Amino acid sequence: MKMKLSEKYVWAKKAAGLVTETDGGAAEFYRIARESSLGTRWLSYYANAYEAGGESGLKALSYRCRMHDKIRAEAEGKISRYLDNKVPPNLRAEIGFRIKVHTNRITVIEQRPCFGNRSQMTCLEVFQVRYTDYDNRWHLYWMRKFNKWWPYVPEQPVFTIDDCLREVEQDIWGCFWG
Repeated sequence: MKMKLSEKYVWAKKAAGLVTETDGGAAEFYRIARESSLGTRWLSYYANAYEAGGESGLKALSYRCRMHDKIRAEAEGKISRYLDNKVPPNLRAEIGFRIKVHTNRITVIEQRPCFGNRSQMTCLEVFQVRYTDYDNRWHLYWMRKFNKWWPYVPEQPVFTIDDCLREVEQDIWGCFWG
């Protein structure tokens, strides 16, 4: 049986409030993962989304509605200007970025020559932002090692594309630039 968003919200809220660095917090997290039948990975996923954006963060996980062209163009422009400053001028012929837009999501991909074979290019997905028009909010995601976009829990609240770019630049957890 598929769990409703409202049920995930309840479990995510419980898990997000735990301090898992303590023995009691970790034990409670594992108990909630079992009781909810979500397991540790999915409970972490939903708890991170809740921590990142509350109920809006949870809805953003599966929300897919084409963003307005004006909002998309403004976001792409800000992202492009931000990326223009990431690569030193002497390396711009080799290293670049692509911006991929799909429905309410914008994904930034870095392109550079492969190490060991500079004739081939490699692509690395750096970050993804998602726009939710029901609350005019942006959400930030990073690519986990198991190739899944994961909600990024920011240092400061994220609402705008500028807030997302601030978090990407600071990268306090090493999620985007390593």
